[in-house]
Amino acid sequence: MEISSSLRPSEPDESNPTQSPIPNPQSLFSPRAEKLALLLILGVALSLRLHCLTCSSYWHDEGNTWALVQRSFAQIAAAAAADIHPPGYYWLLKLWSLAFGYSPLALRAFSALTGTLTVAVVYAIARSAVGGRRSAVSLFAALLAALNPFQIFYSQEARMYSLLMLESAALVWVALPMADSRRQVIRHHSQFTISFSLLAAAGLWTHYIFPVILASVSVAFLWLRRRDLSAIRKTQYEPSQSPNHPITQSLIPFLLANLIALLLFLPWLPTAIDRVLHWPAGGVDASALDGLRLTLQTLAVGPIRSGPELAWSWLLLVGLLPLIGLWRLRRNPAAPLLALWLLAPIGLMFGLGLFSDSFLKFLLVASPAWCVLAACCVPRIPYSIKRAATYAARSTQYALPLAAVLLAYAVLPTYYADPAARDNYAGMATTVAALGDPATDLVILNAPGQADVWRIYDPGLPVLALPAQRPPARAATEAALAAALADRRQLFALFWATEQADPDGIVEGWLNRHAFKGLESWQGNVRFVQYTLPNQLTCEEFTPPVNFGNAIQLTQICLPAERTVVAGTSLPIALYWQTTAPLDRRYKATLQLLNPQNQVVGQQDGEPGGGGLPTDSWPPAAQVVDNRGLYAPPGAPPVDYRLILALYDSETGARLPVSDGDALALGAIHIARPLHPLPAEIVDMHARLDQPLGPVTLIGYDAYAQGYAHDPSRPLLPGESLHITLYWQAPSPLPADWPQDLQLTLKLGDEQISAALAGADYPTGLWQANDFVRADVEITYHNDAALVLSVDGEEIRLGQVQEGRVR
Repeated sequence: MEISSSLRPSEPDESNPTQSPIPNPQSLFSPRAEKLALLLILGVALSLRLHCLTCSSYWHDEGNTWALVQRSFAQIAAAAAADIHPPGYYWLLKLWSLAFGYSPLALRAFSALTGTLTVAVVYAIARSAVGGRRSAVSLFAALLAALNPFQIFYSQEARMYSLLMLESAALVWVALPMADSRRQVIRHHSQFTISFSLLAAAGLWTHYIFPVILASVSVAFLWLRRRDLSAIRKTQYEPSQSPNHPITQSLIPFLLANLIALLLFLPWLPTAIDRVLHWPAGGVDASALDGLRLTLQTLAVGPIRSGPELAWSWLLLVGLLPLIGLWRLRRNPAAPLLALWLLAPIGLMFGLGLFSDSFLKFLLVASPAWCVLAACCVPRIPYSIKRAATYAARSTQYALPLAAVLLAYAVLPTYYADPAARDNYAGMATTVAALGDPATDLVILNAPGQADVWRIYDPGLPVLALPAQRPPARAATEAALAAALADRRQLFALFWATEQADPDGIVEGWLNRHAFKGLESWQGNVRFVQYTLPNQLTCEEFTPPVNFGNAIQLTQICLPAERTVVAGTSLPIALYWQTTAPLDRRYKATLQLLNPQNQVVGQQDGEPGGGGLPTDSWPPAAQVVDNRGLYAPPGAPPVDYRLILALYDSETGARLPVSDGDALALGAIHIARPLHPLPAEIVDMHARLDQPLGPVTLIGYDAYAQGYAHDPSRPLLPGESLHITLYWQAPSPLPADWPQDLQLTLKLGDEQISAALAGADYPTGLWQANDFVRADVEITYHNDAALVLSVDGEEIRLGQVQEGRVR
């Protein structure tokens, strides 16, 4: 067999792993040191994948995994036949759970293990591709995989994607020697056939995207063996007469391995074809540039929401590194296989427009390829280089792993600390348990499958799953809502995938008309909404109507007769509007609770009717009923607040004039203390500290420019006020020397203010044991400086104001 090489035998080529190496000046590691370095990298990889493994909540799909693995193997197969994933992963996880249990920690640990094994396989692939003499490349590839946030994210999820990544990488590793046409005799080809066929079958049983990897390996193999295939057409060849012929040693084992894999998958093949043909739509329209940005961002940091959005300069570097690696391997037989392994999944994303959270995870199978090729950018140090230049060249070898370490340092801490890194069902369940009452309240789940994950964190409230079928039946759904809510006080709705579950918004539309929307927040991709049901509202009619601008009038308002709301619940308010002329602008209403210091403590903004009754659709003289729930935040001091109402342009933010001002005063509202202290865990805050400070504990704080709670990232301008909300926890029990009026001091540069811990109207002498209390303070910003808080002689640095932002 002819061995093709365009290089002179005496010229070392890093792209040729079969060439005998010169003495080893290019390796940074001795064999012993290399093994120790690899063990260290694998230890780091495992630690990063096990660290904070259950800090983020199970989400919808993981709840489905948890429910499936508790069934029998036959029941798992039956459920998978109606799903969009084959049962292989669930079967393996079922075996794992028989030994380690069904807890979130146990199920996620399986993915952490497969993710760590992928790092080892990446090392093996790099070593096989570039040769053992360049140990630095292999170790750097393993380090890139160990630190890669994309891989870490899915190695902490009880889903099949980490296993799929491992199977894809292992298949490429097994195929690499077979693809090298310069290796005349492939030893142990029976081992190759067995390994390849088992890995290929396992991948097919794991996910329907795996054929893309299998096809990539096959195309690369046929391309590299094209000379052998050409020889078949020109000569008569009998395998039995030439046992060492390349056809016998490579092509036949390869074809046999693929045939065995297909036969092993054959029982599921009809189901697989049906599921792929009926795959649900989920891609989004994206330009080529946006698609490229999403692809590179995902390969770099994955779907981590709390991480940085990389600038184009960094994204281009992410794209260029593997291309440079391919160029350096251009004469290496591994290059076509590595290139297809990376580019085929990316091509699938662009070809089918799969740029959404549901499909970007498919790029995970290309992530190990990116690590291998990016590591191949590490420059080679020529044997004849001078000592001074050697140090300079070697310093460049550390640039890539250093960049990987810095990126991981920037991304991973915020990911681990983010409770909404995935859909935060645990946090929502904690909130429902704290605020809800099983006797009077209800939980609504709007999408199939949510019940599985909700059962993991079930707070004990009754659950109603609506719509009951797809497509939803409006009359039956609305009748079920009316019957279920007839005797309820409040409900908690978890809206997820509404485009598929309830595309006409039947459930939310009915709730907006018959209930009062209060707390609303995004917990990952789930919108968590708290509604209050009307109960003995007292209405006040305005005669004459109150004019907002030239055409809009408020004719009536309805409130609870006692004008009291408990902290952590919502105040139901019904506004009755009309217009004297057609409107061509869309306006939003804002209801605000102002404390005695005239600071906004609670606020509800939105278009009338929960967005379903925009002002430009109002017919003249028609009455428009606008139900709203004004949420009283947990920890709000139990004092009286002023309630105001304003209308503003949804585009410009300009308020309409009313009653010689820009807001209508609606009287006093009292926020009452809850019967039981609310847990601090249910409150979202900018920074969580849990720092003892004097006799109290500072749980955390929020900081933003005054009036920009909706946009906390907006930088402060000199002369503006920095609004800070502090969250305090009282000790339990209160000590005998508990202070009656504890004061705080806040410093920002030359500015300094002193105030009661939670305002003069709620001194610490009125606090109760274990009270969770919020306090709002403001300080003027002039220039960047440290933000320092002190209480009772103890001081804490909250952060540094840089470029108008608190960091």
